[in-house]
Order: sequence, then structure tokens, then C-alpha cells
Amino acid sequence: MTDFVDTLRDQFALRFQDHTKIVIRAVSSNTAVCYLPELVDTDMLNKFILAPLLQVKWIPNSEDLMRILTVGEVKSSESLNEAIPLMMKGWAYVATPDIGVVANVANLPKRQIGAPENETTILGPMLAFSESIETSTALLRSSIPDPSLRNEELHFGNKRHTLIRLMFMSDRVEENCVNVVRQRIERLQNNDVTGSAELLHMIQDNDGSIFPQMLLTERVDLASHSLLEGKIIILVDGSQLAIIGPTEFTDFFLSTEDRYMGWGIGTFLRCLRVLALFISVYLTPAYVAALTFHYEIIPSSLLVSLIESRSKVPFPPLFETLILEITMELLREAGARLPTKVGQTMGIVGGIVIGQAAVQAGFTSNILIMLVALAALGSFATPNYFMSSTLRLVRYPMVILAGFWGSIGIVFMSLLVVIHLIRQTSLGQPYFYAIHPKDQSNTLSQDILMPEPMGLTSTGHSIRKFIKSFRLSSLWTGDVDN
Repeated sequence: MTDFVDTLRDQFALRFQDHTKIVIRAVSSNTAVCYLPELVDTDMLNKFILAPLLQVKWIPNSEDLMRILTVGEVKSSESLNEAIPLMMKGWAYVATPDIGVVANVANLPKRQIGAPENETTILGPMLAFSESIETSTALLRSSIPDPSLRNEELHFGNKRHTLIRLMFMSDRVEENCVNVVRQRIERLQNNDVTGSAELLHMIQDNDGSIFPQMLLTERVDLASHSLLEGKIIILVDGSQLAIIGPTEFTDFFLSTEDRYMGWGIGTFLRCLRVLALFISVYLTPAYVAALTFHYEIIPSSLLVSLIESRSKVPFPPLFETLILEITMELLREAGARLPTKVGQTMGIVGGIVIGQAAVQAGFTSNILIMLVALAALGSFATPNYFMSSTLRLVRYPMVILAGFWGSIGIVFMSLLVVIHLIRQTSLGQPYFYAIHPKDQSNTLSQDILMPEPMGLTSTGHSIRKFIKSFRLSSLWTGDVDN
């Protein structure tokens, strides 16, 4: 018994350099149970593994071990290298001189199912995904109790051995989209990710685009509705966010709550978000263009107020707007990084104090403060955080071009954005579906199937892809060049 246990202990010490506390419990002269005590359920270990093995009076083989151990999940393991990744996830390794078996007795730390914190609504189920992939899968299974709901497991990563689950309705999903996701994840075998957001950037079609091409959500009901619409849900072990794809540009402006309201209120709210989109992107650029080049479009009564408001401002409209926009971004970032209660106070008090002081000091006008605040409200009205950040980023080149070329600069930048959106795809499907129809041939180019992952490219390559996406040729093909 001593020689066998000492051999096992030496093998574990060679792989872990004696820095990991591994318990090796010998139950006979040729059988030992190995596990990490902080990751296993002690009661399950004693009841379903140690107690049955102590009653065995013969040398068990693989079939005997799998029959004796009454745990739900039991797998054979031909070598210690196969058992160690599962042991790091809470499995127990039953070792013999010839064969081994791993049994799932994990008791990993996890939080209870809670309500969504970032995607709050008044109506609808208040269930959020958990960092445990088993819990998240169970939530989706209970939401859609249908046998056509498929669940595929994939693994990748050298150190983390991340577990991923693809969930989709086999009778509603397009098989091409599933193949795209499989191939892209297979290319990440040597990459380690820490969550769903990082994986999303690695598998999206165009890593050089500033527009999000797939959704991240913590809401179970949104994921369930997406499954019923023929979309794919990607769950990552250790992350509370689920990836939804393929998506369209309009999906980022829809709220889950719209489904629970009548058609009238739901339509009104969606139109309000579209209006907020235009306010966020065009309000301050229109102000800069009007005051710099197009005084004639301003009503005479309003022009008098503008002149009085800007009489003490020493900066041209372009610099005045950029200063106030950057100040607003600094307030938002500072409020987000501070604790919740302090951040809310900082945002309100800071905005009032800085705004009033800026007007009295002559740095900006009252009217521009109101317009910048409305533009910020318009971006915050977007339900998706990533799209909201993108709209704020698009507003800066729009303001700069409006300051140099007026309305021509605004139109030029708008055309560039529309061209870029038309050329984008999400898992091979048209991203700007309202204008760009689906390809009836249902064929995907090699660039769409196998894009260069975000983690494997340089920043220069991503910028080059972003610039190429504005190319006027092949607008309706949806191809993305590498």
C-alpha cells in the first residue's frame, strides 16, 4: 500500500510542485482516492465513493469501479493527465495500478440565482444567469422544456480549460451559423479567456469594427426569446453573461420589456429609442454646423438668444462642444468607477457645479450645456451598453467634421457609417438587415467562416480591417476582408 500511495504522491508533486494540497486516501493496497478538499462535497465523497470502496474485497477493474460508485457522473481515465483537469473542477480520482476513474463530487463556490442588476425591467421574469454554467443551462432548460433544444459542449484553453455550451433550437436555427461558431471556437484551442465578453470579441465577424455584432445578456427571458427566434446562445463557465447571435443592428435598441406591453406602448417606446439615437448622434454636430456655417437655418428669435449666450465664450463652437463633451465623459467615467452611492452623488453634484461654473467663467453657453445633456440622455436610452458606448464614440468624428465642413461633413460621416454597417455581418448573416437583404444562396465565404480572432491579431490589423469595411465595392456581398 505504501509503495502505491508514495508513487501517486510523487506524480502529483511532480506536476504541482507541492504547492497544491491534494488528499490521497488509500482504501486498499491497490486503490486510492485523490481529490482537492476545498472543491469537493465531503458528504458525497464519504457516502458514494469511500464507503462503497471500503467494502470491496477484490481488485476492481474499470467496469467494477463505474458500477460500485453511485455518483451521477463517472468517467474512466486512462492517465493522470486526463484526471487532473477534472480534479481541478471538483472531481475525485479513484486510482488503481492499471486504470482510474473520475467521479463528480464537486461543490464549487457559486452564488444563488438573483435578479438582473444591469438589465432591469418592471415587467417580466426577474431571473439572471449565474457564473455556474450548470445553473445557467438549467435555467434555459426549465424555460424551454422542449427536446429540440440542443446543448453542445466545447472546451478550449491551455490553462483554464474553459467549458462552453452552445444552445439552440435544432428545428429553428440555421445550421450554417452553428458551424461558424464551432469552427471559430476550435481555432481558440490555445487561447485562455476569462469570460463571455472576451470570447465575443474573438469570435465576431469583424474584430476591427467599433459596433457590437453580438449581444451580451444576463437575462434568462431574453435568451429564451432569442432561442425561439432561431438564435444561438453561448454560455461560458465562470461568466454570468450569455452571448446571443446572430444579431441585427435593430436588436440593440429593443428591450425585453417591450414584449410584455401592448403593441401601442411597445411601438411608442421603440420609436422613442430611435429618436434618442438621432438625438445622441446628430444634436451637438448640428449645433456646431449651424453656428459655424449655417446661421440662416436658425430662427431669428432663437438666434438672438444664442448670440447673447455665446457673447462671453472665447472659443469657436467646435472647441466649445468638444470641451463640454469630454467633460461629460469624464463625469460619467468617474461616476462609474466610484462606489454606487458616491458615484450617484458625484454625477449629480459634479454636473451641476461644473456646468454652472463653466457658464459663469465663459467657457461655454447655457444652450450647449442643455444640448450636450440631451445627447447624453439619448445615448443612455439605448438598452445595450456596448451600443450606447459606440454611439458616443461616433459623435466625436461627427462633431469634428461638422466643425470643418458643416452639414456636408455630417452627411459624409453618416454615409461612411451606413456603408460600414451594410458591409458587416453577424455569424455570416446581414447585420444591417433593414437595408441589406439576406443572401439567398445561403453560402458563406471562407473569411466569414474563419475570421482572424481578436486575440491573435495586432491593433494595426484591426484598424486596417475597420478602414477596409468602408470600401464602396461589393457593398451587397457582406464579405469582410482580412
